[in-house]
Amino acid sequence: MLVVTFLLIGWRGRDNSYLSATDGIGYALGIIGGSLMLLLLLYPLRKQLKSMQGWGKVQYWFQLHMIFGVLGPVLIIFHSNFSLGSTNSSLALITMLIVAGSGLIGRFFYTKIHFGLYGQQASLKELRQDLQLTKGNLGAHISLSPRIVKRLKKYEKFMLKNRFFLTHFIFLPLIAFRSQMATRRIRWAVAHDLKKQAHTNNWGPEMLADFKLQAREYLNDYFFCLRKTSQLSLYVRLFSWWHILHLPLFIMLVVTGIVHVIAVHMY
Repeated sequence: MLVVTFLLIGWRGRDNSYLSATDGIGYALGIIGGSLMLLLLLYPLRKQLKSMQGWGKVQYWFQLHMIFGVLGPVLIIFHSNFSLGSTNSSLALITMLIVAGSGLIGRFFYTKIHFGLYGQQASLKELRQDLQLTKGNLGAHISLSPRIVKRLKKYEKFMLKNRFFLTHFIFLPLIAFRSQMATRRIRWAVAHDLKKQAHTNNWGPEMLADFKLQAREYLNDYFFCLRKTSQLSLYVRLFSWWHILHLPLFIMLVVTGIVHVIAVHMY
């Protein structure tokens, strides 16, 4: 949000900006932004080169990769003053924006197959174990009626159904919509049952609120594990394809950036 706000302020004040791409602060922003984009290579090199294996945890390099991948494009956009210039500079800027957008897509895929943004990669076995654990906690701490148990089984069967990759990808929005509707119905049914139990057991408002909060937390954990388990194979495939596309885009960015720097300083 801070980056978006900063960019909006720069966009609105671009006509009154004194930044110049050829000298002063504007020129320095271009040098720093371009250098940060080149430093993005350190993360894949840290993962692949044996000589760099002892250079700190990969998690920290990934954090730097994310930070540089945001700051670099922002500085270069201000360097260009939010406008296209010559052919070579326009090509370099557009390529950079494509690579930055690709990085955001890759970040989304990454979170779908890892435990958190900087966690280790998930495995289907681990996710199924977590799913069974959250399901056990749900049944142990919340009194579920046979009707709700039946709905949970039906929902779990729908989410864990083996689907052909292309079918899963095309119908992902529909699957997500059906999942959202099912979770809402289950939450409503649990809340309704808790009200009945409160009336039968003479619970006070505070006790009922505590049970509702507890039920919401266990249901959220269960639904999260179920969605992550059902989508793992899809996003693993998409992430691998994204890697294949992202690398040539980044190489094209480096080439266009070098051509731009040479052209600017020679001509």
